[in-house]
Parts: sequence; structure tokens; C-alpha cells
Amino acid sequence: MGSGNGYRVDVTALQSTVRQLRAIADGLDTARSSARYDTAIPQGTLGTGFAGAAALAEKHDEMRDWLGSMIAELQGFIEQYSGETRSAAEAYEEQEHRTQQDFFSAAASAGAGGGIA
Repeated sequence: MGSGNGYRVDVTALQSTVRQLRAIADGLDTARSSARYDTAIPQGTLGTGFAGAAALAEKHDEMRDWLGSMIAELQGFIEQYSGETRSAAEAYEEQEHRTQQDFFSAAASAGAGGGIA
């Protein structure tokens, strides 16, 4: 846990969050691919020779493309925020390390000069 100036940060929880976000983003690859390739409606399936069939097929393609773009956008957000969370965890760990080094340096300095009057 990082700490200093009265705050505590559970770096392990931040790292766990990054792993969970990455797992979600990876899982969305399957959903995105499925939305794109597993929902195809072959031409003529909805009928032929009337405007309703063509309009329905067109709307289906629009929704398929929209769903794919939404999944891609969600993956982008997850990537962005998992990166920011990872950066925050690394910054807290680095601060904790610097705080420990400062503490040990101050303790060593106090111990070395403590016998001089």
C-alpha cells in the first residue's frame, strides 16, 4: 500500500482493476467479431422484390455496423482507463519507494550525527 500525507492507496487493488479491465476488453473482441460476422443475413433471406425486405436488410447492416463501432469505442475507453489506472498504480508505488528511501536516509543521518554535541 502506498501512503504519505495522510492517504493510503491499495496498489494491489489498482493492479487488479487493470487486469480485470484488460480481460473485459479482450472478451469484447469475440463480441465484436460475432456482431460483424455471425449476424450476416444473406441477400434474399428476408424476401425479394419488395421494399420492406431491402429496408430491413439495410437497417440490419446499419445496426451491425453501429454495434461493432460501439464495442470498439468501449474497448478504447477500457484501454484508456486501464492505462491511466496502471500509471496511477506505478506512480503510487514509486512514491512509496521514494518515501521509504527518504525515511531510511533520514534515520541513517540522525543515527550518524546523534553522538555529536
